Parts: sequence; C-alpha cells; structure tokens
Amino acid sequence: MQQQVLELIYGASITPDDDGFLVTFRDLKNVFSGGKTREEAIFNAVEALDGVLLEMVAEDLNIPLPSDIQPGEKAISASPEVAAPVILHLLRQESGQTIGIMAQAMEMKYQTYQRMETYGHYLTLKNLKRAASLMGASVELRFRKL
Repeated sequence: MQQQVLELIYGASITPDDDGFLVTFRDLKNVFSGGKTREEAIFNAVEALDGVLLEMVAEDLNIPLPSDIQPGEKAISASPEVAAPVILHLLRQESGQTIGIMAQAMEMKYQTYQRMETYGHYLTLKNLKRAASLMGASVELRFRKL
C-alpha cells in the first residue's frame, strides 16, 4: 500500500436505467447495485460494497484499493463497521504478519485477534489502535458533513 491514508472510498458511476438507477464501481468490476431512486441506489451500493469487501476478506482474496475519484463519479464509502476490520486485514497482509503473530504481539488469543478482522464482532478503538501501531500505522477518526 503506497497510500499515506488508507480509506475505503470507491468511485461509483450512477446511471439511469429502465427501473431507476444503476450503480457500478470502476475499481470493483463485479460490484453493482441499483434502486428506484438515486438515494435508494446509493444506499444499496453501500450495502453491496460492504458485502463484497467482507466476502473478499473471508476468502482472503486480493482487495483492490480505491483509485482517485473521477469527475462524474460519486464517492461511496464502506461503512465504518466494515471498513475497520477490512483495513486491519489489508494492513496485516501488507506488513507480512500472520494472525498468530498479531495475537501474540497483542497478548491475546488467536481467535480474539481473528475476530478483530471480522464484521459483527466487538472491536474496541483501543485494540484497533494497538493493532495498527504494530503494523506501522495509526488510526484517525474523521466525520464528514453530508
């Protein structure tokens, strides 16, 4: 990862179609969604993005990092509860660490660390910061006005 800041914000094209709007992601070729309204299509696109990213982590697939948002594209972010474990997974892969090594360094059970990279499990900000630090990263919290 050559980026200074790792964010899971992907550029999406939103185009009208017969039933409403279709959303496609340039960096994730097989991810698409839609909705009757533009707002519904964007909401559904976040769900599709989250689901695909989690599946890619579960199957230990290569997750393409987002490229710069292009003119005419809508920036669509993975939800925070999905982005945190996915980014931990990406950092761990980049650093060459195994789950076992991370668990040992954090003085926790293998399964406890493994759950940190899984959606729906209790992930504290303290543990997120510790794990990031061990992999040469830091955690920043930002809020964006809509």
